[in-house]
Amino acid sequence: MRRNERERIERQLKEFAERLKDAAGSNLRSVVLYGSAATSNFYEDFSDVNVLALLQDLSAPAMLALSETVQWWKKQNQAIPLFLSVEELTRAADVFAIELLDMRSHHKVIYGEDLIGDLDIPMRLHRIQVEHELRTKLILLRQNFVNKVDVRKLMLDSVSSLMTLFRHSLIAMGEEAEQSHRAMLQQLQGRLNLDTRSFSELLNVREGSIKSDAFDAKAIFPAYLRTIEQVISAVDRL
Repeated sequence: MRRNERERIERQLKEFAERLKDAAGSNLRSVVLYGSAATSNFYEDFSDVNVLALLQDLSAPAMLALSETVQWWKKQNQAIPLFLSVEELTRAADVFAIELLDMRSHHKVIYGEDLIGDLDIPMRLHRIQVEHELRTKLILLRQNFVNKVDVRKLMLDSVSSLMTLFRHSLIAMGEEAEQSHRAMLQQLQGRLNLDTRSFSELLNVREGSIKSDAFDAKAIFPAYLRTIEQVISAVDRL
């Protein structure tokens, strides 16, 4: 991300946290930036600025008090925040192992307490969620392909979430997964003897080094699917 773009987003985040604090008062426990915007893997044309707001009470009246602040955030062309109660954060760790493990590893507290840094995540269920998510992505890719959805858009829309699942596949295998997308692909290729060139080409598009119409999408789509299938098979064998 360019420096001026990061500074602009940081100013918006600070103002958003202040507005949430004014609207929620003591009910607001923490405002956290998570996801790619909290790492070096942020591409401003593709990535959302993901914000988690942790509150003590998330009853309907408590949420309604935040409505105007959320509308202001939307006008900044940002995604609607994720709202969780403090109790939900701890009790949902078994069903959101992937998401909360990522949050725990890469987050930045904008306001309040760091309630994520020491979060206990049951890794025994992590592998199951990884395989489930990978299989779901593969099924949807096949459905959209036979429905004649634009193949280039299909891959560009799915590659980011698949990179996350590939990284978590390595974690499930007991590896310390590389954070850089390209380094992680090399690590996965070395571990499973995969052809990851289709993913590398899509990263080039996301990073802006080549234009989206500069590669033959239909030619690389079979390899794209085959790589996903091979990763699923490896996770399944665990």
